[in-house]
Amino acid sequence: MNGGIEIRRKIDQTERPMTRSILTALGVLMLVGATGTSAEPPWKPETSPAIASAPSPSAYESLSPGNKRIATALFESQKTLTAGTPSLTLDRIARERRSGKSWGDIFQGMKSQGLIQAETLGQVLGRYDRARHSRS
Repeated sequence: MNGGIEIRRKIDQTERPMTRSILTALGVLMLVGATGTSAEPPWKPETSPAIASAPSPSAYESLSPGNKRIATALFESQKTLTAGTPSLTLDRIARERRSGKSWGDIFQGMKSQGLIQAETLGQVLGRYDRARHSRS
């Protein structure tokens, strides 16, 4: 019978430090959680109407330099209409790209509308690069 009491004492001695460790860790977590949730949010200055109403950049301006080059090449390769202005603006071409269309799809769409006479997007880019190089 004494053997059962002895085993129970050994179990109690090993459980207590472990229980204390777990309870201590839980206490620390609760303290950290309570501190984080009860803390006041950092002070934020009121936004002035001028900042809140600032216009967002155009679709063209938000393109990367390489994409701007392609958009400009497509824009400049368009046949002009009777009024002398191209059918699609740079911003419209950029919005098409930003909507998820590939440059090839945009080129094909412009070609099917009769806006571009080039056979490939590569031709459009090559002509644009040559013209840009000769201007500089």
